[in-house]
Amino acid sequence: MTLPYLDIEVIRFPTYLTAMADEIRKSRSGERSRLRLLAAAARLLETIHYRDLLVEQVCQEAGVAKGTFYIYFKSKDEFLRELARRYVSFEVQTYPRLSSKSTPFTNTRRWVYWYEKTFAANVGVMKCMVQMGTQDEEMRQIWHERNGRLVDRSLIGWMKTRPDSDPKLERFILRTAGTMMDQSLFERYGVQTGQGVEDPHDPEFIVDLHAFMNFRAMYGHNPPAEEFSADSPFRKLIEQDAAA
Repeated sequence: MTLPYLDIEVIRFPTYLTAMADEIRKSRSGERSRLRLLAAAARLLETIHYRDLLVEQVCQEAGVAKGTFYIYFKSKDEFLRELARRYVSFEVQTYPRLSSKSTPFTNTRRWVYWYEKTFAANVGVMKCMVQMGTQDEEMRQIWHERNGRLVDRSLIGWMKTRPDSDPKLERFILRTAGTMMDQSLFERYGVQTGQGVEDPHDPEFIVDLHAFMNFRAMYGHNPPAEEFSADSPFRKLIEQDAAA
Protein backbone atom coordinates (compact mmCIF):
# COMPACT_ATOMS: atom_id res chain seq x y z
CA MET A 1 0.00 0.00 0.00
CA THR A 2 1.47 3.38 -1.03
CA LEU A 3 1.68 5.74 1.92
CA PRO A 4 -0.01 9.08 1.20
CA TYR A 5 2.72 11.29 2.65
CA LEU A 6 6.02 9.96 1.31
CA ASP A 7 6.36 12.94 -1.05
CA ILE A 8 6.47 15.41 1.85
CA GLU A 9 9.92 16.92 2.29
CA VAL A 10 10.81 17.53 5.93
CA ILE A 11 13.12 20.53 6.34
CA ARG A 12 15.43 21.26 9.23
CA PHE A 13 15.11 24.81 10.51
CA PRO A 14 18.89 25.51 10.54
CA THR A 15 19.07 24.44 6.89
CA TYR A 16 16.20 26.77 6.05
CA LEU A 17 17.82 29.73 7.82
CA THR A 18 21.20 29.08 6.20
CA ALA A 19 19.61 28.93 2.76
CA MET A 20 17.88 32.25 3.41
CA ALA A 21 21.19 33.80 4.48
CA ASP A 22 22.96 32.49 1.38
CA GLU A 23 20.38 34.16 -0.84
CA ILE A 24 21.40 37.58 0.47
CA ARG A 25 24.15 38.87 -1.79
CA LYS A 26 25.39 41.78 0.31
CA SER A 27 28.25 40.46 2.42
CA ARG A 28 27.69 43.13 5.09
CA SER A 29 23.93 42.72 5.27
CA GLY A 30 22.57 42.89 8.80
CA GLU A 31 19.83 40.39 7.95
CA ARG A 32 22.41 37.95 6.63
CA SER A 33 24.36 38.13 9.90
CA ARG A 34 21.17 37.70 11.93
CA LEU A 35 20.19 34.63 9.95
CA ARG A 36 23.62 33.06 10.37
CA LEU A 37 23.49 33.60 14.13
CA LEU A 38 19.98 32.15 14.33
CA ALA A 39 20.93 29.14 12.21
CA ALA A 40 23.94 28.52 14.46
CA ALA A 41 21.77 28.62 17.58
CA ALA A 42 19.22 26.26 16.03
CA ARG A 43 22.02 23.75 15.34
CA LEU A 44 23.54 24.08 18.80
CA LEU A 45 20.19 23.64 20.55
CA GLU A 46 20.05 20.12 19.15
CA THR A 47 22.63 19.12 21.77
CA ILE A 48 22.73 22.00 24.28
CA HIS A 49 20.04 23.12 26.73
CA TYR A 50 18.99 26.70 26.12
CA ARG A 51 20.23 27.76 29.57
CA ASP A 52 23.71 26.41 28.77
CA LEU A 53 23.88 28.02 25.34
CA LEU A 54 26.58 30.71 25.33
CA VAL A 55 26.72 33.74 23.06
CA GLU A 56 30.38 32.90 22.39
CA GLN A 57 29.37 29.44 21.13
CA VAL A 58 26.73 30.89 18.83
CA CYS A 59 29.17 33.40 17.34
CA GLN A 60 31.87 30.77 16.86
CA GLU A 61 29.38 28.42 15.18
CA ALA A 62 28.15 31.26 12.94
CA GLY A 63 31.68 32.42 12.09
CA VAL A 64 31.15 35.98 13.31
CA ALA A 65 32.78 38.15 15.96
CA LYS A 66 31.16 38.22 19.39
CA GLY A 67 30.58 41.94 19.12
CA THR A 68 28.43 41.35 16.05
CA PHE A 69 25.86 39.55 18.17
CA TYR A 70 25.19 42.60 20.35
CA ILE A 71 24.76 44.84 17.32
CA TYR A 72 21.55 42.97 16.52
CA PHE A 73 20.39 41.55 19.86
CA LYS A 74 20.31 43.11 23.33
CA SER A 75 20.50 39.78 25.18
CA LYS A 76 20.43 36.02 24.76
CA ASP A 77 16.78 35.91 25.81
CA GLU A 78 15.79 38.43 23.16
CA PHE A 79 17.78 36.40 20.62
CA LEU A 80 16.00 33.16 21.54
CA ARG A 81 12.60 34.84 21.31
CA GLU A 82 13.50 35.99 17.80
CA LEU A 83 14.56 32.43 16.97
CA ALA A 84 11.18 31.17 18.19
CA ARG A 85 9.23 33.75 16.16
CA ARG A 86 11.11 32.79 13.03
CA TYR A 87 10.44 29.14 13.72
CA VAL A 88 6.71 29.80 13.98
CA SER A 89 6.76 31.46 10.54
CA PHE A 90 8.85 28.58 9.19
CA GLU A 91 6.25 26.03 10.30
CA VAL A 92 3.39 27.92 8.68
CA GLN A 93 5.35 28.32 5.44
CA THR A 94 6.25 24.64 5.23
CA TYR A 95 2.76 23.34 6.08
CA PRO A 96 2.01 20.59 3.51
CA ARG A 97 -0.32 21.10 0.59
CA LEU A 98 -3.52 19.15 1.04
CA SER A 99 -5.36 18.09 -2.09
CA SER A 100 -9.10 18.52 -2.60
CA LYS A 101 -8.90 15.28 -4.59
CA SER A 102 -7.69 13.32 -1.57
CA THR A 103 -9.95 11.82 1.07
CA PRO A 104 -10.22 13.65 4.41
CA PHE A 105 -8.28 10.88 6.14
CA THR A 106 -5.46 11.00 3.59
CA ASN A 107 -5.12 14.72 4.23
CA THR A 108 -5.21 14.11 7.99
CA ARG A 109 -2.40 11.61 7.62
CA ARG A 110 -0.36 14.04 5.53
CA TRP A 111 -0.42 16.91 7.99
CA VAL A 112 0.12 14.61 10.99
CA TYR A 113 3.17 13.10 9.26
CA TRP A 114 4.51 16.56 8.40
CA TYR A 115 3.94 17.83 11.94
CA GLU A 116 5.58 14.89 13.70
CA LYS A 117 8.57 14.71 11.37
CA THR A 118 9.10 18.48 11.48
CA PHE A 119 8.88 18.33 15.29
CA ALA A 120 11.47 15.54 15.42
CA ALA A 121 13.80 17.30 12.97
CA ASN A 122 13.72 20.52 15.00
CA VAL A 123 13.24 19.24 18.52
CA GLY A 124 16.03 21.45 19.92
CA VAL A 125 14.13 24.62 19.06
CA MET A 126 10.89 23.06 20.31
CA LYS A 127 12.50 22.25 23.66
CA CYS A 128 13.80 25.80 23.93
CA MET A 129 10.36 27.27 23.29
CA VAL A 130 8.54 25.03 25.77
CA GLN A 131 11.15 25.01 28.53
CA MET A 132 12.00 28.70 28.35
CA GLY A 133 8.28 29.42 28.21
CA THR A 134 7.87 28.07 31.74
CA GLN A 135 9.91 31.04 33.01
CA ASP A 136 9.49 33.67 30.33
CA GLU A 137 6.03 35.12 29.68
CA GLU A 138 6.92 36.46 26.24
CA MET A 139 8.19 33.09 25.08
CA ARG A 140 5.06 31.45 26.49
CA GLN A 141 2.94 33.80 24.39
CA ILE A 142 4.97 32.94 21.30
CA TRP A 143 4.26 29.25 21.97
CA HIS A 144 0.52 29.86 22.31
CA GLU A 145 0.47 32.01 19.18
CA ARG A 146 2.32 29.27 17.33
CA ASN A 147 -0.30 26.71 18.32
CA GLY A 148 -3.09 29.05 17.30
CA ARG A 149 -1.58 29.70 13.87
CA LEU A 150 -1.20 26.00 13.15
CA VAL A 151 -4.77 25.30 14.24
CA ASP A 152 -6.06 28.11 12.02
CA ARG A 153 -4.05 26.75 9.10
CA SER A 154 -5.37 23.23 9.64
CA LEU A 155 -8.91 24.46 10.08
CA ILE A 156 -9.00 25.84 6.54
CA GLY A 157 -9.02 22.33 5.07
CA TRP A 158 -11.42 20.93 7.63
CA MET A 159 -14.01 23.64 7.08
CA LYS A 160 -14.05 22.94 3.35
CA THR A 161 -15.32 19.44 4.09
CA ARG A 162 -17.70 20.62 6.84
CA PRO A 163 -18.95 24.05 5.69
CA ASP A 164 -22.07 23.97 7.90
CA SER A 165 -20.23 23.26 11.16
CA ASP A 166 -19.49 25.81 13.88
CA PRO A 167 -15.92 27.08 13.28
CA LYS A 168 -15.44 27.97 16.97
CA LEU A 169 -16.36 24.45 18.04
CA GLU A 170 -14.23 22.87 15.29
CA ARG A 171 -11.29 25.04 16.33
CA PHE A 172 -11.66 23.96 19.95
CA ILE A 173 -11.82 20.28 18.96
CA LEU A 174 -8.81 20.57 16.68
CA ARG A 175 -6.75 22.40 19.30
CA THR A 176 -7.64 19.78 21.91
CA ALA A 177 -6.67 16.95 19.54
CA GLY A 178 -3.42 18.78 18.75
CA THR A 179 -2.62 19.13 22.44
CA MET A 180 -3.04 15.38 22.82
CA MET A 181 -0.56 14.83 20.00
CA ASP A 182 1.90 17.34 21.48
CA GLN A 183 1.88 15.57 24.83
CA SER A 184 2.78 12.32 23.11
CA LEU A 185 5.66 14.04 21.30
CA PHE A 186 6.81 15.82 24.47
CA GLU A 187 7.11 12.49 26.25
CA ARG A 188 8.79 10.77 23.33
CA TYR A 189 11.48 13.43 22.89
CA GLY A 190 11.88 14.57 26.51
CA VAL A 191 10.71 18.10 25.74
CA GLN A 192 9.48 18.93 29.25
CA THR A 193 11.57 16.91 31.70
CA GLY A 194 13.58 13.73 31.72
CA GLN A 195 15.08 11.84 28.81
CA GLY A 196 11.91 10.86 27.01
CA VAL A 197 10.72 7.30 26.46
CA GLU A 198 11.73 4.63 24.02
CA ASP A 199 9.05 4.45 21.35
CA PRO A 200 7.72 0.85 21.22
CA HIS A 201 6.18 1.29 17.76
CA ASP A 202 7.50 2.15 14.33
CA PRO A 203 6.97 5.71 13.01
CA GLU A 204 4.27 4.67 10.52
CA PHE A 205 2.18 3.22 13.36
CA ILE A 206 2.47 6.46 15.37
CA VAL A 207 1.45 8.58 12.36
CA ASP A 208 -1.58 6.35 11.78
CA LEU A 209 -2.49 6.40 15.49
CA HIS A 210 -2.49 10.19 15.72
CA ALA A 211 -4.20 10.60 12.34
CA PHE A 212 -6.87 8.11 13.44
CA MET A 213 -7.48 9.92 16.74
CA ASN A 214 -7.50 13.39 15.16
CA PHE A 215 -9.91 12.23 12.45
CA ARG A 216 -12.30 10.73 14.98
CA ALA A 217 -12.15 13.88 17.11
CA MET A 218 -12.98 16.11 14.16
CA TYR A 219 -15.44 14.01 12.18
CA GLY A 220 -17.07 11.95 14.90
CA HIS A 221 -16.66 8.61 13.12
CA ASN A 222 -13.98 6.19 11.97
CA PRO A 223 -12.00 6.77 8.77
CA PRO A 224 -12.60 4.28 5.94
CA ALA A 225 -11.06 0.90 6.73
CA GLU A 226 -9.70 0.53 3.20
CA GLU A 227 -7.34 3.46 3.74
CA PHE A 228 -5.24 1.24 6.01
CA SER A 229 -3.11 -1.73 4.98
CA ALA A 230 -4.67 -5.18 5.27
CA ASP A 231 -2.68 -6.04 8.42
CA SER A 232 -3.19 -2.69 10.16
CA PRO A 233 -4.66 -2.92 13.68
CA PHE A 234 -6.72 0.17 12.89
CA ARG A 235 -8.34 -1.53 9.92
CA LYS A 236 -9.27 -4.47 12.11
CA LEU A 237 -10.67 -2.12 14.77
CA ILE A 238 -12.81 -0.27 12.23
CA GLU A 239 -14.08 -3.51 10.74
CA GLN A 240 -14.96 -4.79 14.21
CA ASP A 241 -16.85 -1.56 14.97
CA ALA A 242 -18.77 -1.87 11.72
CA ALA A 243 -19.72 -5.47 12.45
CA ALA A 244 -20.86 -4.75 16.01
